[in-house]
Amino acid sequence: MGANTTGPTLSVSRRLKIAGTIVVVLAAVWAAVLGGRALLERAGPPEFPATDVRDWATFADHLVLGTAGPTDTDRLEVTTVLWSRQGAHQIGRGIDLDADMTEGEAYAVPVAWLEGGGGRWVALSAEAVLPLDGGRLDPDALAGGGQTWAADHAGESPRALATELYETGPHPAAVPYLYESLEQRLAAVER
Repeated sequence: MGANTTGPTLSVSRRLKIAGTIVVVLAAVWAAVLGGRALLERAGPPEFPATDVRDWATFADHLVLGTAGPTDTDRLEVTTVLWSRQGAHQIGRGIDLDADMTEGEAYAVPVAWLEGGGGRWVALSAEAVLPLDGGRLDPDALAGGGQTWAADHAGESPRALATELYETGPHPAAVPYLYESLEQRLAAVER
């Protein structure tokens, strides 16, 4: 009855414990890095100032009309360029645009060329991707109002936006940088 039945004990060396701890910590750091990268990639498209007409005239390259691609809703088939900023990057007929669009639907979008990573087109902001209904800015989609100056033009032709852009012009601090990158125009206005 008094016999010891626990059997032999397993002895793990101190070095092995340290190595195991290091492996666990490295795995946790790697998982955190991958998780952080996934969150950043899901954060959505970049947002630029787009609340008033001067923001659009300063930071957008073009105001375009287009239709979301039938096979890829990140593809905007540009049908009309309504307005272009002086010094704007040239635009093609089909552009990849990270924006929330519905296949086959028509939109008016202020787009800007973002230099980094080989360059890409971006909408100034999610609120600036304006659905059209019968060739007019969809009043139901802009019913919230106040998100951008374009909400004041609900029910109107997008040409009204272009007219106002031509009449307003860019922020005075950005004028010397109109032929420069979006980032340089942003920095000039923020000074």
